Amino acid sequence: MSLFDGYLMVDWSSSSVPATGADSIWIAWLRGGDLRLTNPETRVQAMAEIADILREATARGERVLAGFDFPFGYPEGTAHALTGGDWRDLWRLLSDQIIDDDHNANNRFKVAARLNQRFPGVGPFWGHPSRHTYDDLAKTCGQGYGETLPPRNRYAEEGNRAQEVWKLFGIGSVGSQALTGIAALERLRANLPCRVWPLETLGEDEGHVLAEIYPSMLPPHPGESVKDAGQVRRLAEVFAVLDRRGDLREVLRKPLDMPAKVRLEEACMLGQDCVELLTAAMPTYLKDPAAIYRQSFETVRAEADFSKLPKDLHPVATRLIHACGMVDLPQDLSFSDDIYTAAHTALTNGAPILCDCEMVGAGIIRRYLSENEVIVTLNDPRTPNLSANLKTTRSAAAVELWRDHIEGAIVAIGNAPTALFHLLEKLDQGWPKPAAILAFPVGFVGAAESKAALSANPGNTPFIALQGRRGGSAMASAAVNAFAAGLPEDTQ
Repeated sequence: MSLFDGYLMVDWSSSSVPATGADSIWIAWLRGGDLRLTNPETRVQAMAEIADILREATARGERVLAGFDFPFGYPEGTAHALTGGDWRDLWRLLSDQIIDDDHNANNRFKVAARLNQRFPGVGPFWGHPSRHTYDDLAKTCGQGYGETLPPRNRYAEEGNRAQEVWKLFGIGSVGSQALTGIAALERLRANLPCRVWPLETLGEDEGHVLAEIYPSMLPPHPGESVKDAGQVRRLAEVFAVLDRRGDLREVLRKPLDMPAKVRLEEACMLGQDCVELLTAAMPTYLKDPAAIYRQSFETVRAEADFSKLPKDLHPVATRLIHACGMVDLPQDLSFSDDIYTAAHTALTNGAPILCDCEMVGAGIIRRYLSENEVIVTLNDPRTPNLSANLKTTRSAAAVELWRDHIEGAIVAIGNAPTALFHLLEKLDQGWPKPAAILAFPVGFVGAAESKAALSANPGNTPFIALQGRRGGSAMASAAVNAFAAGLPEDTQ
Protein backbone atom coordinates (compact mmCIF):
# COMPACT_ATOMS: atom_id res chain seq x y z
CA MET A 1 0.00 0.00 0.00
CA SER A 2 1.39 3.41 -0.97
CA LEU A 3 2.49 5.82 1.74
CA PHE A 4 1.42 8.91 -0.19
CA ASP A 5 -1.39 10.08 -2.42
CA GLY A 6 0.53 12.82 -4.20
CA TYR A 7 4.08 13.86 -5.00
CA LEU A 8 5.08 17.53 -5.08
CA MET A 9 8.60 18.38 -6.27
CA VAL A 10 9.90 21.95 -6.26
CA ASP A 11 12.93 23.45 -7.97
CA TRP A 12 13.58 26.47 -5.75
CA SER A 13 15.23 29.80 -6.60
CA SER A 14 16.79 32.59 -4.56
CA SER A 15 16.45 35.18 -7.33
CA SER A 16 15.88 38.77 -6.20
CA VAL A 17 13.57 39.58 -9.11
CA PRO A 18 10.52 37.82 -10.58
CA ALA A 19 11.64 35.19 -13.09
CA THR A 20 10.30 32.34 -15.21
CA GLY A 21 11.88 29.81 -17.55
CA ALA A 22 15.29 28.33 -16.87
CA ASP A 23 16.84 28.90 -13.42
CA SER A 24 13.54 29.85 -11.82
CA ILE A 25 10.97 28.06 -9.66
CA TRP A 26 9.35 24.96 -11.15
CA ILE A 27 6.69 22.88 -9.42
CA ALA A 28 5.71 19.35 -10.43
CA TRP A 29 2.49 18.06 -8.84
CA LEU A 30 1.63 14.41 -9.49
CA ARG A 31 -1.56 12.90 -8.17
CA GLY A 32 -3.52 9.93 -9.45
CA GLY A 33 -1.46 9.73 -12.61
CA ASP A 34 -2.09 13.38 -13.54
CA LEU A 35 1.01 15.56 -13.70
CA ARG A 36 0.89 19.37 -13.56
CA LEU A 37 3.94 21.57 -14.13
CA THR A 38 3.86 25.24 -13.13
CA ASN A 39 6.44 28.02 -13.20
CA PRO A 40 5.50 30.77 -10.69
CA GLU A 41 7.64 33.87 -11.04
CA THR A 42 8.10 34.57 -7.31
CA ARG A 43 8.60 32.58 -4.12
CA VAL A 44 5.47 34.14 -2.62
CA GLN A 45 3.41 32.86 -5.55
CA ALA A 46 5.07 29.46 -5.31
CA MET A 47 4.38 29.06 -1.61
CA ALA A 48 0.76 30.14 -2.08
CA GLU A 49 0.36 27.44 -4.74
CA ILE A 50 2.10 24.83 -2.59
CA ALA A 51 -0.02 25.74 0.44
CA ASP A 52 -3.20 25.37 -1.63
CA ILE A 53 -2.13 21.92 -2.83
CA LEU A 54 -1.36 20.73 0.70
CA ARG A 55 -4.49 22.32 2.14
CA GLU A 56 -6.70 20.61 -0.45
CA ALA A 57 -4.95 17.29 0.13
CA THR A 58 -5.47 17.65 3.87
CA ALA A 59 -9.17 18.26 3.32
CA ARG A 60 -9.35 15.04 1.28
CA GLY A 61 -7.54 13.09 3.99
CA GLU A 62 -4.52 12.55 1.71
CA ARG A 63 -0.78 12.63 2.36
CA VAL A 64 1.73 14.40 0.14
CA LEU A 65 5.46 13.87 -0.24
CA ALA A 66 6.85 17.36 -0.93
CA GLY A 67 10.47 17.72 -2.06
CA PHE A 68 12.44 20.98 -2.22
CA ASP A 69 15.89 21.37 -3.76
CA PHE A 70 17.67 23.23 -0.98
CA PRO A 71 19.44 22.05 2.18
CA PHE A 72 17.19 21.55 5.19
CA GLY A 73 20.03 21.72 7.69
CA TYR A 74 23.52 22.98 8.42
CA PRO A 75 26.70 21.13 9.48
CA GLU A 76 26.72 19.70 13.00
CA GLY A 77 26.92 22.32 15.73
CA THR A 78 25.52 25.23 13.69
CA ALA A 79 22.09 25.32 15.33
CA HIS A 80 23.54 25.40 18.84
CA ALA A 81 26.12 28.03 17.89
CA LEU A 82 23.47 30.32 16.45
CA THR A 83 20.54 29.72 18.80
CA GLY A 84 21.70 27.66 21.77
CA GLY A 85 19.05 25.13 20.71
CA ASP A 86 18.42 22.61 17.93
CA TRP A 87 17.39 22.72 14.26
CA ARG A 88 13.85 23.79 15.18
CA ASP A 89 15.20 26.93 16.82
CA LEU A 90 17.34 27.65 13.76
CA TRP A 91 14.35 27.27 11.44
CA ARG A 92 12.34 29.67 13.63
CA LEU A 93 15.23 32.14 13.67
CA LEU A 94 15.46 32.17 9.86
CA SER A 95 11.68 32.51 9.56
CA ASP A 96 11.78 35.53 11.89
CA GLN A 97 14.66 37.26 10.12
CA ILE A 98 14.26 36.53 6.39
CA ILE A 99 12.06 39.06 4.62
CA ASP A 100 10.81 37.99 1.17
CA ASP A 101 8.37 40.32 -0.58
CA ASP A 102 5.86 39.91 -3.39
CA HIS A 103 8.46 40.94 -5.98
CA ASN A 104 11.14 38.44 -4.85
CA ALA A 105 13.26 41.08 -3.12
CA ASN A 106 14.80 39.63 0.04
CA ASN A 107 17.37 40.41 2.73
CA ARG A 108 19.31 37.14 2.74
CA PHE A 109 22.78 38.73 2.57
CA LYS A 110 22.02 41.05 5.50
CA VAL A 111 20.67 38.13 7.52
CA ALA A 112 23.78 36.05 6.76
CA ALA A 113 25.99 38.95 7.85
CA ARG A 114 24.09 39.20 11.15
CA LEU A 115 24.39 35.44 11.70
CA ASN A 116 28.13 35.63 11.06
CA GLN A 117 28.40 38.07 13.98
CA ARG A 118 27.44 35.22 16.34
CA PHE A 119 30.71 33.42 15.57
CA PRO A 120 34.22 34.40 16.68
CA GLY A 121 36.25 36.05 13.93
CA VAL A 122 34.99 35.58 10.37
CA GLY A 123 31.69 33.73 10.24
CA PRO A 124 30.93 30.70 8.02
CA PHE A 125 28.58 32.37 5.49
CA TRP A 126 30.27 33.89 2.44
CA GLY A 127 29.58 35.27 -1.01
CA HIS A 128 27.69 38.35 -2.21
CA PRO A 129 27.32 40.48 -5.38
CA SER A 130 30.29 42.69 -6.25
CA ARG A 131 28.16 45.83 -6.25
CA HIS A 132 27.47 45.46 -2.50
CA THR A 133 29.67 45.25 0.58
CA TYR A 134 28.81 43.82 3.99
CA ASP A 135 30.95 44.32 7.08
CA ASP A 136 30.40 40.78 8.32
CA LEU A 137 30.02 38.86 5.06
CA ALA A 138 33.15 38.07 3.05
CA LYS A 139 33.00 37.82 -0.73
CA THR A 140 35.10 34.64 -0.78
CA CYS A 141 35.36 31.56 1.40
CA GLY A 142 37.37 31.97 4.60
CA GLN A 143 39.15 29.66 7.06
CA GLY A 144 38.39 27.96 10.35
CA TYR A 145 35.76 25.42 9.33
CA GLY A 146 35.74 22.54 11.77
CA GLU A 147 37.75 24.57 14.30
CA THR A 148 36.36 27.98 15.29
CA LEU A 149 33.49 27.43 12.89
CA PRO A 150 31.19 24.46 12.22
CA PRO A 151 32.40 21.99 9.56
CA ARG A 152 32.39 23.19 5.96
CA ASN A 153 30.15 20.37 4.70
CA ARG A 154 27.32 18.24 5.95
CA TYR A 155 27.43 14.48 5.66
CA ALA A 156 25.11 14.93 2.65
CA GLU A 157 27.75 16.85 0.69
CA GLU A 158 30.58 14.40 1.25
CA GLY A 159 31.59 12.47 -1.87
CA ASN A 160 29.22 14.16 -4.35
CA ARG A 161 28.98 17.32 -6.44
CA ALA A 162 26.57 19.16 -4.13
CA GLN A 163 27.65 22.64 -3.06
CA GLU A 164 28.29 23.69 0.54
CA VAL A 165 25.44 25.39 2.35
CA TRP A 166 27.55 28.42 3.39
CA LYS A 167 27.97 29.70 -0.20
CA LEU A 168 25.47 32.49 -0.92
CA PHE A 169 26.43 33.79 -4.36
CA GLY A 170 27.65 32.44 -7.68
CA ILE A 171 27.09 29.19 -9.53
CA GLY A 172 25.55 26.55 -7.29
CA SER A 173 24.91 28.96 -4.41
CA VAL A 174 22.53 26.71 -2.48
CA GLY A 175 23.17 28.72 0.68
CA SER A 176 20.86 31.49 -0.50
CA GLN A 177 18.23 28.93 -1.46
CA ALA A 178 18.48 27.41 2.03
CA LEU A 179 17.98 30.75 3.79
CA THR A 180 14.90 31.72 1.78
CA GLY A 181 13.61 28.15 1.54
CA ILE A 182 13.84 27.16 5.20
CA ALA A 183 12.15 30.41 6.20
CA ALA A 184 9.31 29.70 3.77
CA LEU A 185 8.85 26.09 4.94
CA GLU A 186 8.83 27.10 8.60
CA ARG A 187 5.92 29.42 7.89
CA LEU A 188 4.21 26.69 5.86
CA ARG A 189 4.44 24.02 8.52
CA ALA A 190 3.14 26.41 11.15
CA ASN A 191 -0.24 26.29 9.41
CA LEU A 192 -0.39 22.78 7.92
CA PRO A 193 0.19 19.22 9.21
CA CYS A 194 3.73 18.82 7.82
CA ARG A 195 6.70 16.95 9.23
CA VAL A 196 10.31 17.42 8.18
CA TRP A 197 12.22 14.40 6.88
CA PRO A 198 14.46 12.96 8.34
CA LEU A 199 14.59 15.36 11.32
CA GLU A 200 11.05 14.61 12.54
CA THR A 201 9.91 11.57 10.59
CA LEU A 202 11.05 8.73 8.39
CA GLY A 203 7.73 8.86 6.54
CA GLU A 204 5.81 6.25 8.43
CA ASP A 205 3.40 8.43 10.44
CA GLU A 206 0.61 10.84 9.56
CA GLY A 207 0.83 14.22 7.87
CA HIS A 208 2.59 15.53 4.80
CA VAL A 209 6.33 14.98 4.56
CA LEU A 210 8.71 17.77 3.59
CA ALA A 211 12.00 16.43 2.24
CA GLU A 212 15.19 17.83 0.76
CA ILE A 213 15.83 16.72 -2.82
CA TYR A 214 18.79 16.90 -5.19
CA PRO A 215 17.41 17.18 -8.75
CA SER A 216 20.76 16.39 -10.38
CA MET A 217 20.63 12.93 -8.83
CA LEU A 218 18.82 11.70 -11.97
CA PRO A 219 18.76 12.84 -15.60
CA PRO A 220 15.86 15.21 -16.36
CA HIS A 221 12.77 13.91 -18.10
CA PRO A 222 13.37 14.19 -21.87
CA GLY A 223 9.84 15.42 -22.45
CA GLU A 224 10.55 18.87 -21.02
CA SER A 225 12.56 21.53 -22.85
CA VAL A 226 13.54 23.33 -19.63
CA LYS A 227 15.99 21.29 -17.56
CA ASP A 228 14.55 22.40 -14.20
CA ALA A 229 11.07 21.34 -15.28
CA GLY A 230 12.41 17.99 -16.49
CA GLN A 231 14.17 17.40 -13.18
CA VAL A 232 11.17 17.93 -10.91
CA ARG A 233 8.96 15.93 -13.26
CA ARG A 234 11.47 13.08 -13.20
CA LEU A 235 11.65 13.01 -9.40
CA ALA A 236 7.87 13.17 -8.94
CA GLU A 237 7.37 10.23 -11.30
CA VAL A 238 10.22 8.18 -9.83
CA PHE A 239 9.08 8.61 -6.22
CA ALA A 240 5.54 7.68 -7.27
CA VAL A 241 6.83 4.48 -8.91
CA LEU A 242 8.92 3.61 -5.83
CA ASP A 243 5.89 4.16 -3.60
CA ARG A 244 3.68 1.88 -5.70
CA ARG A 245 6.34 -0.81 -5.61
CA GLY A 246 6.73 -0.52 -1.84
CA ASP A 247 10.36 0.61 -2.17
CA LEU A 248 9.88 4.18 -0.98
CA ARG A 249 9.94 2.98 2.63
CA GLU A 250 13.51 1.83 2.13
CA VAL A 251 14.49 5.23 0.73
CA LEU A 252 12.82 7.09 3.60
CA ARG A 253 14.52 4.89 6.21
CA LYS A 254 18.00 5.17 4.72
CA PRO A 255 19.11 7.81 7.29
CA LEU A 256 19.06 5.03 9.89
CA ASP A 257 22.29 3.83 8.24
CA MET A 258 23.86 7.31 8.39
CA PRO A 259 25.56 9.15 11.28
CA ALA A 260 23.17 10.31 14.01
CA LYS A 261 23.86 13.98 13.19
CA VAL A 262 21.89 13.55 9.94
CA ARG A 263 18.66 12.88 11.83
CA LEU A 264 19.39 15.29 14.66
CA GLU A 265 20.45 18.40 12.77
CA GLU A 266 21.96 18.18 9.30
CA ALA A 267 19.25 16.44 7.26
CA CYS A 268 20.13 14.91 3.87
CA MET A 269 18.82 14.41 0.36
CA LEU A 270 15.91 12.06 -0.24
CA GLY A 271 17.33 9.19 -2.26
CA GLN A 272 20.90 9.71 -1.07
CA ASP A 273 22.79 6.39 -1.06
CA CYS A 274 19.82 4.89 -2.99
CA VAL A 275 20.60 6.15 -6.49
CA GLU A 276 20.54 2.65 -8.00
CA LEU A 277 17.06 2.09 -6.60
CA LEU A 278 15.86 5.42 -8.00
CA THR A 279 17.45 4.74 -11.38
CA ALA A 280 15.70 1.38 -11.58
CA ALA A 281 12.37 3.18 -11.19
CA MET A 282 12.98 5.30 -14.29
CA PRO A 283 11.08 4.06 -17.33
CA THR A 284 13.27 2.52 -20.02
CA TYR A 285 12.79 3.68 -23.56
CA LEU A 286 10.83 1.49 -25.95
CA LYS A 287 12.71 -0.39 -28.65
CA ASP A 288 9.96 -2.50 -30.20
CA PRO A 289 8.56 -0.69 -33.28
CA ALA A 290 5.04 -2.03 -32.84
CA ALA A 291 4.99 -0.98 -29.19
CA ILE A 292 6.25 2.49 -30.09
CA TYR A 293 3.52 2.92 -32.70
CA ARG A 294 0.89 1.59 -30.31
CA GLN A 295 1.89 3.88 -27.44
CA SER A 296 2.21 6.87 -29.77
CA PHE A 297 -1.27 6.49 -31.21
CA GLU A 298 -2.74 5.79 -27.76
CA THR A 299 -1.24 9.07 -26.57
CA VAL A 300 -2.68 10.94 -29.56
CA ARG A 301 -6.15 9.51 -28.93
CA ALA A 302 -5.93 10.38 -25.23
CA GLU A 303 -4.83 13.99 -25.73
CA ALA A 304 -6.44 15.15 -28.99
CA ASP A 305 -10.01 16.32 -29.53
CA PHE A 306 -11.52 14.74 -32.66
CA SER A 307 -15.07 15.90 -31.96
CA LYS A 308 -15.27 18.20 -35.01
CA LEU A 309 -14.17 15.45 -37.40
CA PRO A 310 -16.23 12.66 -38.99
CA LYS A 311 -15.19 9.22 -37.76
CA ASP A 312 -13.56 8.23 -41.05
CA LEU A 313 -11.08 11.12 -40.66
CA HIS A 314 -9.96 10.14 -37.14
CA PRO A 315 -7.17 7.88 -38.48
CA VAL A 316 -6.08 10.66 -40.83
CA ALA A 317 -5.89 13.22 -38.04
CA THR A 318 -4.12 10.68 -35.82
CA ARG A 319 -1.38 10.13 -38.39
CA LEU A 320 -1.07 13.87 -38.96
CA ILE A 321 -0.58 14.49 -35.23
CA HIS A 322 1.87 11.60 -35.04
CA ALA A 323 3.89 13.27 -37.80
CA CYS A 324 4.20 16.63 -36.05
CA GLY A 325 3.44 16.14 -32.33
CA MET A 326 0.74 18.84 -32.28
CA VAL A 327 -2.40 17.49 -30.60
CA ASP A 328 -4.36 20.68 -31.28
CA LEU A 329 -4.15 20.08 -35.04
CA PRO A 330 -7.74 18.76 -35.61
CA GLN A 331 -9.27 22.16 -34.88
CA ASP A 332 -7.41 23.65 -37.88
CA LEU A 333 -8.34 20.99 -40.44
CA SER A 334 -10.73 21.96 -43.22
CA PHE A 335 -12.08 19.34 -45.61
CA SER A 336 -14.84 18.44 -48.02
CA ASP A 337 -17.44 15.91 -46.93
CA ASP A 338 -16.35 13.38 -49.53
CA ILE A 339 -12.59 13.54 -48.98
CA TYR A 340 -12.13 10.17 -47.29
CA THR A 341 -14.12 8.16 -49.83
CA ALA A 342 -12.56 9.98 -52.78
CA ALA A 343 -8.94 9.71 -51.62
CA HIS A 344 -9.17 6.15 -50.29
CA THR A 345 -10.94 4.87 -53.42
CA ALA A 346 -8.44 6.53 -55.77
CA LEU A 347 -5.45 5.14 -53.89
CA THR A 348 -6.99 1.67 -53.72
CA ASN A 349 -7.54 1.77 -57.49
CA GLY A 350 -3.91 2.67 -58.18
CA ALA A 351 -4.19 6.40 -58.90
CA PRO A 352 -0.87 8.24 -59.32
CA ILE A 353 0.33 10.44 -56.46
CA LEU A 354 1.67 13.88 -57.44
CA CYS A 355 4.03 15.37 -54.86
CA ASP A 356 5.40 18.89 -54.77
CA CYS A 357 8.82 17.83 -53.40
CA GLU A 358 11.02 14.77 -52.94
CA MET A 359 10.48 14.72 -49.17
CA VAL A 360 6.76 14.14 -49.56
CA GLY A 361 7.41 11.26 -51.94
CA ALA A 362 10.05 9.78 -49.63
CA GLY A 363 7.61 9.70 -46.70
CA ILE A 364 4.95 7.69 -48.52
CA ILE A 365 4.99 4.09 -47.32
CA ARG A 366 5.11 2.02 -50.49
CA ARG A 367 3.79 -1.19 -48.95
CA TYR A 368 0.49 0.62 -48.37
CA LEU A 369 0.09 1.21 -52.12
CA SER A 370 -1.11 -1.05 -54.94
CA GLU A 371 0.22 0.03 -58.33
CA ASN A 372 0.30 3.73 -57.54
CA GLU A 373 3.08 5.70 -59.19
CA VAL A 374 4.64 8.40 -57.01
CA ILE A 375 5.52 11.36 -59.25
CA VAL A 376 7.77 14.29 -58.29
CA THR A 377 8.63 16.77 -61.03
CA LEU A 378 10.48 19.39 -58.99
CA ASN A 379 13.87 18.06 -60.12
CA ASP A 380 12.81 17.30 -63.69
CA PRO A 381 15.42 18.85 -66.04
CA ARG A 382 12.65 20.84 -67.75
CA THR A 383 11.58 22.60 -64.57
CA PRO A 384 14.29 25.31 -64.34
CA ASN A 385 13.51 26.62 -67.85
CA LEU A 386 9.79 26.55 -67.15
CA SER A 387 10.40 28.52 -63.97
CA ALA A 388 12.39 31.16 -65.85
CA ASN A 389 9.84 31.45 -68.68
CA LEU A 390 6.86 31.65 -66.32
CA LYS A 391 8.70 33.96 -63.91
CA THR A 392 7.65 31.88 -60.93
CA THR A 393 9.14 29.42 -58.48
CA ARG A 394 10.44 26.00 -59.48
CA SER A 395 7.74 24.48 -57.28
CA ALA A 396 5.01 26.24 -59.23
CA ALA A 397 6.68 25.48 -62.57
CA ALA A 398 6.91 21.79 -61.66
CA VAL A 399 3.10 21.70 -61.48
CA GLU A 400 3.02 22.38 -65.23
CA LEU A 401 4.49 18.90 -65.74
CA TRP A 402 1.56 17.31 -63.90
CA ARG A 403 -0.82 17.99 -66.82
CA ASP A 404 -0.69 14.49 -68.29
CA HIS A 405 -1.12 12.79 -64.89
CA ILE A 406 -3.56 15.05 -63.03
CA GLU A 407 -6.90 13.50 -63.93
CA GLY A 408 -8.03 11.22 -61.08
CA ALA A 409 -4.70 11.59 -59.27
CA ILE A 410 -3.95 12.28 -55.62
CA VAL A 411 -2.15 15.61 -55.14
CA ALA A 412 -0.01 15.84 -51.98
CA ILE A 413 1.54 19.25 -51.27
CA GLY A 414 3.69 19.56 -48.16
CA ASN A 415 6.12 22.34 -48.92
CA ALA A 416 5.41 25.11 -51.42
CA PRO A 417 2.40 27.45 -51.27
CA THR A 418 3.17 28.51 -54.86
CA ALA A 419 2.61 24.94 -56.02
CA LEU A 420 -0.90 24.98 -54.55
CA PHE A 421 -1.65 28.44 -55.94
CA HIS A 422 -0.48 27.38 -59.41
CA LEU A 423 -2.54 24.19 -59.29
CA LEU A 424 -5.66 26.16 -58.38
CA GLU A 425 -5.02 28.51 -61.30
CA LYS A 426 -4.72 25.59 -63.72
CA LEU A 427 -7.90 23.98 -62.43
CA ASP A 428 -9.72 27.30 -62.94
CA GLN A 429 -8.38 27.33 -66.51
CA GLY A 430 -9.98 23.97 -67.24
CA TRP A 431 -7.42 21.33 -66.32
CA PRO A 432 -8.85 17.86 -65.57
CA LYS A 433 -9.66 17.40 -61.90
CA PRO A 434 -7.59 15.28 -59.51
CA ALA A 435 -9.33 12.75 -57.28
CA ALA A 436 -8.28 14.67 -54.17
CA ILE A 437 -5.99 17.45 -52.99
CA LEU A 438 -4.09 16.97 -49.72
CA ALA A 439 -2.84 20.48 -48.92
CA PHE A 440 -0.15 21.00 -46.26
CA PRO A 441 2.15 23.75 -47.56
CA VAL A 442 4.10 25.35 -44.72
CA GLY A 443 5.59 28.75 -44.04
CA PHE A 444 5.05 32.42 -43.37
CA VAL A 445 4.47 33.66 -46.93
CA GLY A 446 1.50 32.26 -48.80
CA ALA A 447 0.96 29.06 -46.83
CA ALA A 448 -2.13 30.20 -44.94
CA GLU A 449 -3.42 32.11 -47.97
CA SER A 450 -3.07 29.21 -50.43
CA LYS A 451 -4.93 26.81 -48.16
CA ALA A 452 -7.63 29.39 -47.50
CA ALA A 453 -8.04 29.80 -51.27
CA LEU A 454 -8.46 26.05 -51.70
CA SER A 455 -11.05 25.85 -48.91
CA ALA A 456 -12.98 28.80 -50.30
CA ASN A 457 -13.06 27.51 -53.88
CA PRO A 458 -12.13 23.84 -54.27
CA GLY A 459 -13.92 23.65 -57.60
CA ASN A 460 -15.84 20.48 -56.64
CA THR A 461 -12.53 18.74 -55.96
CA PRO A 462 -12.39 16.72 -52.70
CA PHE A 463 -9.74 18.16 -50.39
CA ILE A 464 -8.24 18.30 -46.93
CA ALA A 465 -6.05 21.18 -45.72
CA LEU A 466 -4.38 22.33 -42.52
CA GLN A 467 -5.31 25.98 -42.20
CA GLY A 468 -2.73 28.53 -41.11
CA ARG A 469 1.05 28.53 -41.34
CA ARG A 470 1.57 24.98 -40.15
CA GLY A 471 2.17 22.09 -42.50
CA GLY A 472 5.14 20.23 -43.92
CA SER A 473 6.24 17.27 -46.00
CA ALA A 474 5.84 14.81 -43.13
CA MET A 475 2.17 15.75 -42.78
CA ALA A 476 1.48 15.46 -46.50
CA SER A 477 3.07 12.00 -46.54
CA ALA A 478 1.16 11.02 -43.38
CA ALA A 479 -2.11 12.03 -45.05
CA VAL A 480 -1.38 9.81 -48.06
CA ASN A 481 -0.49 6.90 -45.77
CA ALA A 482 -3.65 7.39 -43.72
CA PHE A 483 -5.98 7.50 -46.73
CA ALA A 484 -4.23 4.44 -48.18
CA ALA A 485 -4.15 2.23 -45.12
CA GLY A 486 -5.58 3.91 -42.02
CA LEU A 487 -3.66 2.94 -38.88
CA PRO A 488 -1.63 -0.20 -38.14
CA GLU A 489 -3.98 -2.95 -36.98
CA ASP A 490 -2.34 -3.40 -33.56
CA THR A 491 -2.81 0.31 -32.73
CA GLN A 492 -6.55 0.52 -33.35
